[in-house]
Amino acid sequence: MKTSETTKEIYPAIIAVQSQMQTIPRDKDVKVKTQRGPEYSFKYAPLDSIMEYIKPLFQDRGLAVVQAVDKESLTTRLIHTSGEWIESETHLNRDHANMQGFGGEVTYKRRYALSALIGLVSDDDNDAPKVRKLRNGAVEGIGDDLPEDWKTWLRDLSDDVASLCNAGNADKAADLIKESNLENEQLIYMERHLDSKVRTALRNAQRPQ
Repeated sequence: MKTSETTKEIYPAIIAVQSQMQTIPRDKDVKVKTQRGPEYSFKYAPLDSIMEYIKPLFQDRGLAVVQAVDKESLTTRLIHTSGEWIESETHLNRDHANMQGFGGEVTYKRRYALSALIGLVSDDDNDAPKVRKLRNGAVEGIGDDLPEDWKTWLRDLSDDVASLCNAGNADKAADLIKESNLENEQLIYMERHLDSKVRTALRNAQRPQ
């Protein structure tokens, strides 16, 4: 994380905002019926809901956020009326098959970068245990109702993971998955596009040494 030379004004403002923040509800509901029959649903807090929630809190404390994409990263900067700022950088994968996949990654990482920078938490997904249970059984069809740009990005991610594993870098592949902060249904959808050899390599890499 980077900051302006001084932070004596912005840090108290952030503390004040965090003292008012509550857990934001996941108000985007997606229902999925798998091809084998089981149905599950999940919720998440989309970027527009997060922005709508934090905007009045920021205005009261003289804060604003800007996010910009450059060649290799997403920069999220929190600015204060005093001119002070703090920012974080999030790596972006440019090796997508098309701009739709890249756009899906940017949208996804904007949401997580912003939430992490200000300490915003969304409530737990009550359906997550059902999804985890399905991972041990029928996973066919899980994730098929995700937004198209997300699915494109997740397929590209699975290609990157497979390339790393096939090159003998399963540990780096596991780190890439972890850094992507995937939710349960997104992880399942991505894993569906990996062959058994790659999945085995990932499991071995993720076992405690």
